[in-house]
Amino acid sequence: LAGDDGRLHRVDSGFIVHNRNTYPHLLRLFAELDVPTQESEMSMSVRCEGCGLEYAGARGVRGVFAQPRNLLRPAYLRMLAEVRRFHGRARALLAREDRTDEARAPQTLGAFLREGRFSSYFVAHFMTPVVSCVWSCAPETALRYPARYLFRFLAHHGMLTVSGSPVWRTVSGGSRTYVERVAKQLDSVHTSTPVRAVRRHPDGVRITSEDGRTADYDSVVLATHPDQALRLLADPTDDERGTLGAFRYSRNETVLHTDAGLLPRSSGARASWNYLMPSCHTPADRVQVSYHMNRLQRLDATDDYVVTLGADDRADPSRVLARMVYEHPVYTPESVTAQAGLPALSGPVTAYAGAYHGWGFHEDGCRSGVEAARALGVRW
Repeated sequence: LAGDDGRLHRVDSGFIVHNRNTYPHLLRLFAELDVPTQESEMSMSVRCEGCGLEYAGARGVRGVFAQPRNLLRPAYLRMLAEVRRFHGRARALLAREDRTDEARAPQTLGAFLREGRFSSYFVAHFMTPVVSCVWSCAPETALRYPARYLFRFLAHHGMLTVSGSPVWRTVSGGSRTYVERVAKQLDSVHTSTPVRAVRRHPDGVRITSEDGRTADYDSVVLATHPDQALRLLADPTDDERGTLGAFRYSRNETVLHTDAGLLPRSSGARASWNYLMPSCHTPADRVQVSYHMNRLQRLDATDDYVVTLGADDRADPSRVLARMVYEHPVYTPESVTAQAGLPALSGPVTAYAGAYHGWGFHEDGCRSGVEAARALGVRW
């Protein structure tokens, strides 16, 4: 993008950060391709238009008390104490053996919070924003996430302690850098060629593209969302229908813009991820979060480059640079159960890959690609 400063800036809107602790497959790929990376800033803020609260985590005292009046908010001070209590109870749940009756659905986050008697203020102003931000899901959806599955992710990423999170990094020059380097390793890449059908036959698979042309191959990897894979298959098996059909996705209208008005008003509360709550008491029907790309990508720019999900209609139209639609996996007890059946779907002819095989992030997608290749007899 050409900025007001007269310079070009490569701004991401999808994949942004990774770390050296929990992204081993992606890091191996980056090392093979000699992809340069740099440190990012990972912080999160909450801005509530109902009560006027603004605060940021991972920015120290300046972020937690970005507004001096936060020191005089009893509910907010209690919430800070509840954060530590939540971390302790979540770790305790993970330490216990999972004896969930297979006939009974696993405990949801909402049920866990009710059982622990966490305040509605904590749920609205801390817990829901964390889950809603990470998975780009609506607040009410966040409370239906399976608690143990969620806490396993949070613990894996150092998010069940006040300190101890990994150092996050971003690809220098944007994610386009590694995409271009991957493409250079491939013999043939067909862009702008939508596939409309995948049909298995005794000698392999036949791929039909949108223009009606067909091509035969020995095998295929369906590296798409599961619902897309199911639509592509001309002859899905019952197992494929049942397993792939168990996953749902949230659809988020997204804009890249330079309207800093969607960031917190308090400078101390401005963070990399900025969650917006229209009300304290009535949950929004969609996630509303703005990513401050200058912080995340270490952009040396005079403009504030912001990627906003769910509040696209609130950005100043004159400052909108691009519009996109992103879909993110929604984790439910049904989809978590279905994950266990995914490996059995991949074989020597058809294999599946995608971030939905794990927690929905790039490391999960990369790892699933390695496993798909292994199912086809190729080892990395």
